[in-house]
Amino acid sequence: MSNKSMIISLMAETHIHAGVGQSTGALDLPVARERTTDYPFIPGSGVKGAMRVWAKERAAGLDIDDLFGKEGQAEKDEGGSGFAGNLLCSDARLLLLPVRCLSDAYKWVTCPAILKRFQRDCKRALEKPLHFSMQQANQQEYFGHGNTGGWIGLEEREVRCAGSVDPSILGGLQNVLGEDQSSDLEKRLVIISDTDFSWFARYALPVMARNVLKPDTKESENLWYEETLAPDTIMYLLLGERKEERVNSIAGAINPTNKARYIQMGGNETIGQGWFEMREVGGN
Repeated sequence: MSNKSMIISLMAETHIHAGVGQSTGALDLPVARERTTDYPFIPGSGVKGAMRVWAKERAAGLDIDDLFGKEGQAEKDEGGSGFAGNLLCSDARLLLLPVRCLSDAYKWVTCPAILKRFQRDCKRALEKPLHFSMQQANQQEYFGHGNTGGWIGLEEREVRCAGSVDPSILGGLQNVLGEDQSSDLEKRLVIISDTDFSWFARYALPVMARNVLKPDTKESENLWYEETLAPDTIMYLLLGERKEERVNSIAGAINPTNKARYIQMGGNETIGQGWFEMREVGGN
């Protein structure tokens, strides 16, 4: 098996609904969440399916069956990888969560637990891993843009500025974002405690009311509430390979100058949801 790997960052251009297909409490259709952390994520099986559709429809010249396996083929080839495919797709993990701010349009919120996880993934996947000097905020405090001791409002909560974000963190995350977004990073980035972030990850996601109307009377026939990830959410995924040059073929197809860099994941495609912009963070 090849050791080649890469990280792809995903910036949500629209609302994203990668759901679990069942209700939990007041929500009819929640997003998928990690069992231990409750962080939103997109399972690797969904990532692989979306990558297959993307490769077939938007990235010319890729060998779909070789990368993703032959659909409906139960037998494996002599190398033992014909059914599963030669491209290895991870879950899409959360990195920066956009949260409504009373003094700004929004803030990109993250926490030490997420940054440490991202750093470990970089060590596993990149030839030159990104190194962060971790900052641990106390509860109701944050590191980010603002006057030390000053307060900002995130949703209905207030957090006090404990200082600026370490330059190593800003530099590392600028490698994840495109040029247009990285210019806003210093102003928007907020690092809060793991405990505070867990609250925002659970309760600060948009919830949309959707409805089916009767064609004749326009009366409500089916009203439901659906949770989504907001536009500008930043996630990332890891790609590996069973055989050489598979990762390079994907990297070559993600061209910043063409529309092949856009991929649709999750539901609600027919109402314009689920679109991410892909960007290669690096590979070894």
